[in-house]
Amino acid sequence: MRSATAFRSVLPIVALVFPASGCFASYGLHERAREHNAAGIQRLSRGDLEAAAAAFRLALEYNARFAEPYNNLALVAIRRGDDDDAEELLRHALRLNADFAEAWTNLGAIRLRRGDPHGAVSALTEALAIDPGQDGARYDLVLAFLETDRAEAAWEHALRLDVSSPEDPAVHSMLAWTAVRLGRVDEALGWATRALSADPDAALAHLAAGVAFLRRGLAHKADRHLAEAAAAGPSPVAWLQLGFAMLDLGKWAVAEEAFERVLSADPDSSQARVGLGAAAAGRGDLERAENMLAETVQAGRVSPAAILLLATVQADRGRTEAARATTMRLLDESDDSAPSVRLAARTLLDSLRQPAAR
Repeated sequence: MRSATAFRSVLPIVALVFPASGCFASYGLHERAREHNAAGIQRLSRGDLEAAAAAFRLALEYNARFAEPYNNLALVAIRRGDDDDAEELLRHALRLNADFAEAWTNLGAIRLRRGDPHGAVSALTEALAIDPGQDGARYDLVLAFLETDRAEAAWEHALRLDVSSPEDPAVHSMLAWTAVRLGRVDEALGWATRALSADPDAALAHLAAGVAFLRRGLAHKADRHLAEAAAAGPSPVAWLQLGFAMLDLGKWAVAEEAFERVLSADPDSSQARVGLGAAAAGRGDLERAENMLAETVQAGRVSPAAILLLATVQADRGRTEAARATTMRLLDESDDSAPSVRLAARTLLDSLRQPAAR
């Protein structure tokens, strides 16, 4: 099921979905429960959050084990900015019906938005195992795979989206960006051109084209596309992706500007703070890099790669004990979902145990 609310201006992120009408019309449900739930969906689609919530709760008075209103109340909570309440409501819906694909999709979207891409992968994979037609789940799964450095897996799912939606410029934009992440510059430009021919304002396609041209050394062609991407919104998602692209290219000042723009819109963005730390390290300001990264890691909700970066910066500053402690923390807290990071961490730890050269 495609989301009616997928965010497409830059990246199709947080693809929240309603269940299909009547998909829970099973034995044991009171007719009024279904009617009030349907009325709530209509009110929510009009943006009347208070009336929608009232209808969903009335549906639950008729049948407290009706999973669908809990999913829909989660959508109300999300629009009110209460992700904690939304996640709890979705968990409750899934306790009532573990095969509720839309609830898994929405749980994955929330986890992705909250900076937990590994948790998002788990939830979105569940959604697709139940219903492979959950295109919203597949969109967000591509993003989650990209955030966990699993670009090949992202590419496979993006190609499947192209099979189900062959004329969708948002899918072509995603394929262009994934190709950039894989270093396939020619393919990236091909998909970006295809997306932009259908939608000249497709910001992700502009971003992919801009980065691809930069990697070809054609800055004069890249500038227009990057400017179009940055102007589309303005979106923190666009600036965040642009910042990481600039890190890959070693353009530290441009990356820092992009991450600062993210923080101006979302001061709690841990990804932007990690990006600023990486940019500072890249231009040789290791003290600023360590301070930024340590503060962000201490606050929690960062990827294993961010913790590894902190340990590496500490080692480069000659702070061996701090680097060792950070690396041990990474190995203790991370799991097998990030094998390349764990391997790099063990390699760093081994180097820290070696006696210094005389």
